[in-house]
Amino acid sequence: MEKTNSKSSVPFWRLIRIAVTVLGFFGMIAHYSQKVNVGIALVCMVNHSAIEQNKLNSTTLITHIDDSCPQTNSTNHIEGPFIWTKTMQGIILGSYFWGYIITQIPGGYLAGRFGPRFLFGGAMIVSSLFIALMPLIAHVHWILFCILRLLVGFSHGIIWPCMTVIMAHWAPVHERGKLMGFMNAGSQAGNAFALSIGGLMCSWDFADGWPLIFYSAAVFGFVWGIIWILFYTNSPRNHRFISIQEKEYILQNTQQQLSNSNKNDFHVP
Repeated sequence: MEKTNSKSSVPFWRLIRIAVTVLGFFGMIAHYSQKVNVGIALVCMVNHSAIEQNKLNSTTLITHIDDSCPQTNSTNHIEGPFIWTKTMQGIILGSYFWGYIITQIPGGYLAGRFGPRFLFGGAMIVSSLFIALMPLIAHVHWILFCILRLLVGFSHGIIWPCMTVIMAHWAPVHERGKLMGFMNAGSQAGNAFALSIGGLMCSWDFADGWPLIFYSAAVFGFVWGIIWILFYTNSPRNHRFISIQEKEYILQNTQQQLSNSNKNDFHVP
C-alpha cells in the first residue's frame, strides 16, 4: 500500500486519532498524578517536629532552660501521624523507581505483542487500586507502604512503551511529532495538577487532608483506565467509530502490514 500525503476529508472534531491523542493526554495526567503524589503527601504525613525532637534528644543533653526568654514558634506547620526518618522517606520515594525500571523492557515487548489497549488501561486500574490502599497500609507499617509504592512503579513501567506503540499505529508520519508532543504534555500537566491540588488537600481538615491525595489520584486513574479500554483499539482497522476515509488515511501513512492469515493480529511496524 503506497503512502499518501493527502489529508482525510473528515472534520477535525470527528477524527478518532485526535480523540485517542486527547485521551492519552489525560492518561498521562493520571499517570504522573500517581507518580508524584507520595512526594507531596509525605510533607503532611510525617511529624517533622517529633523527628527533630528525637534527633535533639539523642544528641543533646539539656541542663538548663532560661525562663526569662521563652521560645515560641508562630509558624503553623502541618504535622502528620508518622515518625518516619529521612532515610525511611528516601527509601519510600526511591522504591517507585525500582519497580518502574524493572518493567520498561518487558513492557516494550508486551505492548508490541498484545497492544496498549488492555496493557495501558490495566496498568492504570491496577496502580489505582494499590494507591487507594496506601492511606490504610501507611498506618500498618512503613515497609508495607514502601512495597505498595514499588508495585505502583512496577505497574507504571509499561506505560511509556505503550505510548510509542500507540503513536506508531495511530499517528500518520507527518503528524506524529505534533500528536506525540501533545500526548506527552500530559505528563507535565499531571505534575502541575498534582503539585497544586495536593498541596491544597494537605491543608484540609476533611479526612485528615493527606489521604485525599491518594484517593483522588486513584479514582481518576481507575475511571480513566475503564474509559481507555472501552474506547481504544489496538488498530484503526478495528475501531467502531472511525470513518472509512480516516481509517484508510492512517493505515496508508503508518505503513501498517496485517497478516494475510489473520486480519485481527496486532503487529508493530
